[in-house]
Amino acid sequence: MLTTCIVTNATTTSAVGHEGHKPLPTRGMEVDVDKGSMILTRAARETLDVQSEEVASQAIISSLHAYGSIVAPWDHHAVIASPLPGRSTSPLARPGETVSEGQVLAELESPQLDELQWELKSAQVDVLLADKLVTLLEESSRSGAVPGNRLVEAKSQQERSIAAVENASAKWRSLRLSESSLSAILQNPQSVGRQLLELRSPIAGVVTHADLSVGKVVDPKEHLLEIFDLSSVWLRIGILEKDLAEVTQGQTVEMTLTSFPDHRFLGMIDVVDSYLDPATHLGIVWTTLQNTNKDAPKLFPGMSGRVQIQSQSPKESITVPFAAVIRDGAERFVLVEQERTEVASTYKKQTVALGKRDGELIEVRGGELYPGDRVVTRGSHELGGFFAKGVLTVSTETARDIGLVVAKPETQSISKTISIDGVIDVPPTQRSVAAVQLGGAIERILVDRGQKVSRGQWLALINSQPFQDLQLELLKADVETRLNQSIVNSLRSATDAIAQRQLWEAESKLIQFTSRRNGLIQQLRTVGLDAVQIESLLQTKELVLALPVRAPIDGVIVGFDKFLGHVVQPDEPLFEVHDLSQAWVKGFISERDLASVQVGQQVRVRFVASPNEVIAGTVARSGQAVSEVDRTLSIWIELKQMPTFALQHNMLARITIETGGSEPGLAVPHEAIIREGTRAYVFVEQDDKTFERRFITTGNSDDRSVFVLAGLSSGEAIATRGAAALQSGYAALK
Repeated sequence: MLTTCIVTNATTTSAVGHEGHKPLPTRGMEVDVDKGSMILTRAARETLDVQSEEVASQAIISSLHAYGSIVAPWDHHAVIASPLPGRSTSPLARPGETVSEGQVLAELESPQLDELQWELKSAQVDVLLADKLVTLLEESSRSGAVPGNRLVEAKSQQERSIAAVENASAKWRSLRLSESSLSAILQNPQSVGRQLLELRSPIAGVVTHADLSVGKVVDPKEHLLEIFDLSSVWLRIGILEKDLAEVTQGQTVEMTLTSFPDHRFLGMIDVVDSYLDPATHLGIVWTTLQNTNKDAPKLFPGMSGRVQIQSQSPKESITVPFAAVIRDGAERFVLVEQERTEVASTYKKQTVALGKRDGELIEVRGGELYPGDRVVTRGSHELGGFFAKGVLTVSTETARDIGLVVAKPETQSISKTISIDGVIDVPPTQRSVAAVQLGGAIERILVDRGQKVSRGQWLALINSQPFQDLQLELLKADVETRLNQSIVNSLRSATDAIAQRQLWEAESKLIQFTSRRNGLIQQLRTVGLDAVQIESLLQTKELVLALPVRAPIDGVIVGFDKFLGHVVQPDEPLFEVHDLSQAWVKGFISERDLASVQVGQQVRVRFVASPNEVIAGTVARSGQAVSEVDRTLSIWIELKQMPTFALQHNMLARITIETGGSEPGLAVPHEAIIREGTRAYVFVEQDDKTFERRFITTGNSDDRSVFVLAGLSSGEAIATRGAAALQSGYAALK
């Protein structure tokens, strides 16, 4: 069909254009709708002010929007507490002051430290006296002036005095007190002087809080100072469960803060957490941001703002201006400028399949467009109206783009089903808590967010005074065990002059000290030391300064929110470790449906994170009790295979359970049906390959198919996939 428009008076007899567009000229146009071509004279082109732009090849960046908040990294945030009770003598740091790592921030006087100093001096005096006695008795024993057992007793006392000095020195070092002060005390125990307890900064940063004044009485559980190192901060981003599959490590992140609306803070996702908040059902991803000006940082913990997460490493693709795209029902096309001269221009209709949009550009995923082609941008919609068919048709490119599948519905059986809510439940054997059994303060954090760990791996170190005391008790028990063993050996080798009762008493003491020593070794193993560390402690007499927190199972770190210096109570949970290689789905059956569900039944599971993926499973166990709160019974479902995405504890699921009683009928997939209120429609393909939207009456359904009671016959072909895109095209035509 060839249409020619001839203009006799362009200023008075022009055709009317679409609302908001310029009027169409009535002369100087030649349109061949069947071939999809158009010729415009120069006058007609200028009347419409037709302009074109070049097709480009570039990357289209898509973004996911979310909200995020600034938090301090675990090892960039510290609080300081005193290891001993005491009284402040001279606070040396003020809020807002910048301090360096190891800098003394406060000094305290402590009665317990005074007692330790006296203990050191007393033990050292005892050592000096014991040395003199042993030297004197060794000479007398060789001449026979004193019995040999006197020398044995003196040497035992000498070893006890040496052990007392070693223990007191170890306790001194465990408090991170000056080594030079320790040496001075041991060299001159008669000296007079008082040692102050120094509180040092574990990190470099800025003091944000200081609760110290001269004379303040200090408790070891009290946080006295707080320090932040803001050279870098973490951005904690909450991701909707349905969007979790779209985020991966390495994606670019752009944040806009309320405080700086015109500034963009850039980073990359460095951790995708394996934990879903049970209350909000938000997944967590982390980005590290830098404060480029350390003296005047812009990023502070507690700030929040909007976040854009960009797709990772986008590939270059054909792009056109969005203004060039013309819509005709479900179809999209552009007008390609084939020739432009002083006399006329030639244009060709080209159907396209579109992809992602980035501002004023849109990706072309299908159609014969190439870089360097020119497409009409201004005047495109006026000219495109000549090619609009006004009926719902789908080209090959569009069908592929929207995933259109056309099929004839068949008679099939639909079983009766019930659908229930569920959540991912990591089994108790795959989920564990790492804690310490002795109180103290976190000295070091050795793992990162979402890090994979192995069983026994150190996760953190705790500075614990009870732990130090336990080691000191072991050293004392070890000395007594060795000394009593020496005494027993000596008595056993003595002559009949030694009373049997004396030997029995010595052997009894040896059993007691040996039992005490072994018990203390077992306690240290229980709280976290291994055999190598314990043996080193006994050999070197040097305390293990920090108590390790070990991973109880292989897995991934989740749910840690502490910081350096945080005071930990005995058995307080610190880290949660999940082994996500296995997971159950926990379902909740209402009381009225209990009779329909049995252990061993087959189920189908769909997840919010990936709704199109169906995973088969089996009801493996039942809670055997109905909750008084919501009147539901818990069941656990074992999956026959793991889904393609990473499971996380507390992910939401929808469970379909077949309860029997199937019946035959004409059925269509759920995704073939478009619903508007209470009415249901399908798109029926006509003989001319156009689509008609038709009202149908539906009946029973399961999670996959719906019975059609009226409005459709088995010989008619319908869109079983892509119906939603056809509905958009249908709405555009109307």
